[in-house]
Amino acid sequence: MNSRPPSLLRALLRSLLWPSLIAIAAGLVLSFWTVRQEYDEMLDIGLNNKAHLLLENLTMQDEGILGLSEVSDLLAFEARILDPEERTLFWYIDSEGHILQRSGLATPDMMPREQPEGFFTEHDYRFRVLSAEGMPKRRIVVGEPLVERNEAMRDILAGVMLSFAALVLIMAYAASRALQGAARKIDGLSEDIAAKSEHNLSPIDRAFSFAEFEPAIDTLDELMARLDAAINAERDFATVAAHELRTPVAICLAQAQRLKATAATEADAAKAAAVEQGLKRLARLIERLLQLSRAQSGLGTDAEADDLNMVLRLLLSELSERKPKALRLNILPPEGVYMSHINPDAFGIILNNLFDNALKYSDGPQGIVIDASQAGVITVSNDCDALTEQEIQEIKQRFGRKSNLADGYGLGLSIVQALCEQTGCDFDIFSPMIGQTRGFVARITLP
Repeated sequence: MNSRPPSLLRALLRSLLWPSLIAIAAGLVLSFWTVRQEYDEMLDIGLNNKAHLLLENLTMQDEGILGLSEVSDLLAFEARILDPEERTLFWYIDSEGHILQRSGLATPDMMPREQPEGFFTEHDYRFRVLSAEGMPKRRIVVGEPLVERNEAMRDILAGVMLSFAALVLIMAYAASRALQGAARKIDGLSEDIAAKSEHNLSPIDRAFSFAEFEPAIDTLDELMARLDAAINAERDFATVAAHELRTPVAICLAQAQRLKATAATEADAAKAAAVEQGLKRLARLIERLLQLSRAQSGLGTDAEADDLNMVLRLLLSELSERKPKALRLNILPPEGVYMSHINPDAFGIILNNLFDNALKYSDGPQGIVIDASQAGVITVSNDCDALTEQEIQEIKQRFGRKSNLADGYGLGLSIVQALCEQTGCDFDIFSPMIGQTRGFVARITLP
């Protein structure tokens, strides 16, 4: 069981999105790390400034320049604008660890155990330990809660992630639209190539092409040009050969008929009749080859519509005149006018081949029935032995016959089928006739 081929659209989309997602993830991590470092550095500068300010004021208090209330007032504004868990803590301690002064919320249990000089983080606080200049036995520990830092970083991370998510969606949408547009152009190119046939080998439409496809399209155009030249040469040879053969065959046929008429003995007349029959069969073959050549040349539709019922009535009248007297023929003629763009010559070739096929193989008491009473539908039925499904498929092929002994060449139905494909007619054949065990039916449905 053949597996479904992979989708080019999905493969390209994945190849574009995965590197983009990796780059975006790396950019997200790098952006977050950079912002975190710069934001912490900025807040650490503020914390450092606050520690220097507090230490300087406390030192001035020790020297009697400031009073206690003045130092406490330095952070009094935080009580008005910040929640308790967001306020700054500080401890002013001596070398032995005794707390000389502290802020209102700075309890001893919240003071860090280790107090190295500089910055460190503990108890969800960012601390700055600073020793007083000229008073090495005094130092201050100032702490700011990490609540605002963490909240700010969460907001920044969420904003960056949303921005990158929006970017991913926009990129995916843009890539999908671009790839779908390319896929539509490729579909158009495929449809244009699929429309090519032995009747249409024109250059491929470059409106659906990409620069990368141009070499392949140039190669296809060159191939179709060579193929078109070969097909035209073959058609021209068949047409010219058939035309050239008609005249000598007609001359030979006239001479054979003359010999038959002037034969001195019955044996000579029989020989002349055999030659006449062979020449007539050759003439029919030449006529079929000419019809096949016209079918292959693209004979199909005209720009102007014609009344096909008038052509059909004329062909039915000719059929009534040339049928054997012993053969039963039942005709349901068409009514009114049926306008169509089908070429009348092509329509005539289709019907004549169907009529000849019915005349050739009808061998039952019911004879031939031609039903043209339904507008746009012609059904030709003849009484004969029923065909198997395999035989039906064989007679659809060129040179396919029900029997090698039959007086035919196996070209009639293939010509009908080729012309029906060009004109847009539906051609159906089946055997036996509906509701019976015998017969053969060919039905043409005009567009």
